[in-house]
Amino acid sequence: MAAANAFDKIREQEEIPALEIDFSEQRNRDYCELVNEINPLHFDREYARALGYKDIVVAGIFTASLFPKLITDWLGNEATIDRMEVKFETPAYLNDTVTYRGRVSKKEVAEGVNRLACDVWSENPAAERLASATILVRFL
Repeated sequence: MAAANAFDKIREQEEIPALEIDFSEQRNRDYCELVNEINPLHFDREYARALGYKDIVVAGIFTASLFPKLITDWLGNEATIDRMEVKFETPAYLNDTVTYRGRVSKKEVAEGVNRLACDVWSENPAAERLASATILVRFL
């Protein structure tokens, strides 16, 4: 499908298909090793609990890195992300299954370029909002 056709079919307030990610111990360990994580909050249970958290806190940047995946799983390679602004609200914990959701908040053609603004958010199993973001998307 051509990018213009995909853009033409999208409507404001349309929901983006949800994405579920399990932040298992192995996934968290892999992330911590990949980025050489030094904050024990993200890998030391006793340390995290001593600070008042119920378990190891998954790094916010790790959880936020899945917002672009929500968009690219939906639009594929027909669009690119121009900008993302994230607000963190509640931590994600080890072994949480986080659900990423979103909707199109604005659709426009500006200077001949097809663009979307998407409001996205993540929720823990108790449906508490973990983070929210605004993502600006440009169709290629």
